[in-house]
Amino acid sequence: MVRVALLVLALASALSCSGCAAIAIPPAAVGAAAVSGSAGGLVRAGTEYTMAGAAYRTFSSPVKDVYEAVHETFQKLEITPTNESFDGADVTIHGAAIDRKFTVKLDPITPALTRMKLVVSQHGIGKDRATAGEIISQVEQRLHPPPSASPLND
Repeated sequence: MVRVALLVLALASALSCSGCAAIAIPPAAVGAAAVSGSAGGLVRAGTEYTMAGAAYRTFSSPVKDVYEAVHETFQKLEITPTNESFDGADVTIHGAAIDRKFTVKLDPITPALTRMKLVVSQHGIGKDRATAGEIISQVEQRLHPPPSASPLND
């Protein structure tokens, strides 16, 4: 979403500088588009999506920690794990929910860095990128919980 907003901003700048007033986009409209997409963009910063519907995210956590966070997320969201496989250091976790199938692949890049690939299939044919993004966000929250508010000490 942030990339789209930046692309629109760059396009608007180029068009307004070239003197083509017929298709120039007012800067206020570009700013509004960038701001409206920023709330979801902040949560999913660093997540990449492929044309095939896969979502990728790299976490600065060991594969064991990401594996546990995926299982905790599945449990919280009532996604039933159906199968797991281990191929060397790579881990694949399959899950199921109402009209959805989940495939999570964990690939350790270093002992402290893990890449996660998530595909959410809907009705066996389509991909559900919104659900994939939310699951990745939930895994990230388990790995790096937001700091809790503490009362001020006087």
